[in-house]
Formats: sequence, C-alpha cells, structure tokens
Amino acid sequence: MLKIQNLTKTYPTGTQALKNVSFDVQDGEFLVVIGLSGSGKSTLLHILGGVDTPSSGQVLVDGTDIFGLDQTKLAIFRRRQIGLIYQ
Repeated sequence: MLKIQNLTKTYPTGTQALKNVSFDVQDGEFLVVIGLSGSGKSTLLHILGGVDTPSSGQVLVDGTDIFGLDQTKLAIFRRRQIGLIYQ
C-alpha cells in the first residue's frame, strides 16, 4: 500500500531533515512516527501527504509514485486518499 524508498529532504540552508528513509506499510498495518523535536517527523508527514516534495526518493501509494503526478492529479490524490490534521 505505502512504500517509501530512499526519501531525502534537504533544505536550501543545507539542513537535512530526512536522509535515505525507507519503509513499507501494508494494508491493515499501523505506523507510529516518534522522535525528538527537530528530527523530521513533520517533514516526513508533509511529504507522505503530498504537501511538501522530497529532494530525492519515492513515495509509492498502491504502486503509484505520487511525485510523478501533475499538480491536478496530486490535488485529487490528496483529496481522496490523504487526511491531514494540523495541531
């Protein structure tokens, strides 16, 4: 269902929020993201939700690389597949 491959996010300042993150989540599994402040949790969630883009790597949802979609299809994906709740 969800496959993350070598996800990296580096900001223009040189700060690296994510470095080669890879994992799979199958149907019926739960995922918990925990870590210290500044460890990249929000960055990861924003990328998984299609709100932010990675510097490199892939986010595959049901075999589709969401960052291979044009902006219209990405917006439709977010509307139909993803739910984000900001605190």
